[in-house]
Amino acid sequence: MKFSYAIRLLFVLIWTFSFIFTSPALICADSITLDTIVVTAAAENEADEKNIKAKTLRTHKVVDLAEILSNEMTEATMIRKGGYGNEVSLRGFGKSDLRVLVDGGVLEGACGSRKDPSLSHINMLTVDKIEVRQGPFDVTKAGALGGSINVMTRKPQKEFLGEILIKAGTYDFLSSVFHTTGGTEKVQGLIGYNYSESDQYEDGDGNRLYKSAPAGRPYNAEGENMKAFEKHDVWGKLQFTPTENQTILFSYAYGEADDIMTPRAGVDIDSEKTYMSRVRYSITGLGNFSDELNFSLYQNRIEHEPSDKYRELVGAPSFHRHNEVKSTITGGKIENKKSAGSARFTYGADAYKHNWKGDMYRDDTGVNMDDELIPDVNSYDFGLYLNAYKNYNKLSLNAGFRYDRFESEADEALKQSIAVTSTNKNNDDLFSGYLSAEYYLTDNSFLFGGIGQSIRTPTAVERYLQSPSPYFHGNPDLDSTKNREFDLGFRLTGQRFSFSAKGFYSDLKDYIYQQGKQTADSHQTWTNIDAHICGADVKMIADIISDFSVETAAAWQRGKKDSEPEYNNDDDLAEVPPLKTKLALHYDTQMLFGTLEWIHSANADNIDTDAGEKALSGWDVVNFRGGWNYKMLTLNVGVENIFDRRYAVANSYEWDVVSGSGANPAIVYEPGRFFYASVSCKF
Repeated sequence: MKFSYAIRLLFVLIWTFSFIFTSPALICADSITLDTIVVTAAAENEADEKNIKAKTLRTHKVVDLAEILSNEMTEATMIRKGGYGNEVSLRGFGKSDLRVLVDGGVLEGACGSRKDPSLSHINMLTVDKIEVRQGPFDVTKAGALGGSINVMTRKPQKEFLGEILIKAGTYDFLSSVFHTTGGTEKVQGLIGYNYSESDQYEDGDGNRLYKSAPAGRPYNAEGENMKAFEKHDVWGKLQFTPTENQTILFSYAYGEADDIMTPRAGVDIDSEKTYMSRVRYSITGLGNFSDELNFSLYQNRIEHEPSDKYRELVGAPSFHRHNEVKSTITGGKIENKKSAGSARFTYGADAYKHNWKGDMYRDDTGVNMDDELIPDVNSYDFGLYLNAYKNYNKLSLNAGFRYDRFESEADEALKQSIAVTSTNKNNDDLFSGYLSAEYYLTDNSFLFGGIGQSIRTPTAVERYLQSPSPYFHGNPDLDSTKNREFDLGFRLTGQRFSFSAKGFYSDLKDYIYQQGKQTADSHQTWTNIDAHICGADVKMIADIISDFSVETAAAWQRGKKDSEPEYNNDDDLAEVPPLKTKLALHYDTQMLFGTLEWIHSANADNIDTDAGEKALSGWDVVNFRGGWNYKMLTLNVGVENIFDRRYAVANSYEWDVVSGSGANPAIVYEPGRFFYASVSCKF
């Protein structure tokens, strides 16, 4: 089925769904039976959903969303890549196994070696809240293998409001922002601007960031004195409300960054530009047809130019080079919501096209030395989904189903991959879904559990990358990964405390894994293996005296290979973090608020040494952040790593496909003691 036919079919099927599932006769029919309810993804159920709101974000140092997620959630772990633009994983699922969205639109970085993770393109000061969902229990999003992070940005308001914020910290960190919103009953607008920069930080032993670079590409004199990053972001929204039940929202955001240090790789980001646009139309109260109907279109485009101009030329090649990479995702969604008694239905269709292209140039001659690094790949996804929820007094049931048609094709020759395959076009028909339930033991305690399957397709890099090295390339024959997961948990809520515990087991079929080489004639590429990840987490929050509360949490996961790639005999699965715990004391009143927290990680010794991972020592870090509200002013202060410890958070074994290096990537240590403060004036 060609993608153009899929687009036409989208509109036919969505209106068919609208008639079938909103007809009162069919909604009440005895033939509709549901056995369980979603654990993690349903809007009606938040048993395993974590919402992080803007107020919480602003108490942090406001540098990187990955850092904040790692601090706020024991299930989340950051992979440090530099002072800005870091990776995050949930319960051992990271990179392309974790779907990142902004206002519901798919967002991907442009770098083939992920020096610009998706979250790095979102300005944190635009955020209203972050929705974090774990597991395969959400059919409304394509490719959410291990979960999703949906960043919801602020909407315009009719009241005239604004804010000026300045934040500064150690290592010459500076962030300044201005935004305002206002309008009438019919038209509302929002506009904002942020500038941020930082010098290189030092770790707990006083080592500056540039010292983390791999031996084969150390920084030159200019690079040793460069800034860690410098960014400009501007955003705007225009909202029309022609009637009480209709809303049309236009959004646009532009970001520009220069000289972002990525010391764990062999190159840095010379320049990067982000363009994100979106239009959304919502209408409510359509009677028997719909409670809420939404149409949306979006485009997220990233222009990414990494360069090794700040590095010494140690070994081949003997010249500097840079890449020019573009990633453009254009997509849309039609979604309808309808309630009938205690039953609620969400169904719709979505589609996107992802174009990814990258070339490599010599700096001395300007010659295009690799015009097929990412060989102009077009990927198309068309999906249909249905989610149904029903409440039976003490029992709530939820079920979801999704179908995806995925097509990808490289429009340029595969010079390197031809050694193992001649395929340059792939089609996949994918089915995913879940069943789950909540059962209330008492009015304030319940059990929840679910079983589901989610799928993610290979990326353009994993299937089609063409490196200058003759034995380093993508694998077009990769199959899509299936996550077949079971979750079980318990939650108890009292007047002064809450407690939750859950466990999961993920069986990973055709898990996409990097494959090293043993001889000069073997190939570095990606392959499919079978594996599994299991884990558990627990969290408790209790009020103690006055306005104080205490929080304690722990998360553990372990990953194992059930089959192994060539030249790898280690049965440990890479990039699965060790036990992590958190103990925090919170104080919260309308005027004063603060948090003192202790975060602990066990030794990272269950690692894939054959993939280049290194054993990391366990660590303990103590942080403090607090604030004071007075009329229009808010003061935030904080210090991270109070005791100035030297530690590294997590491993990452992905190759640097830009500079062509293999396994054993550099480990980047965390900043030493970091003070920060901000002043905000709201009007």
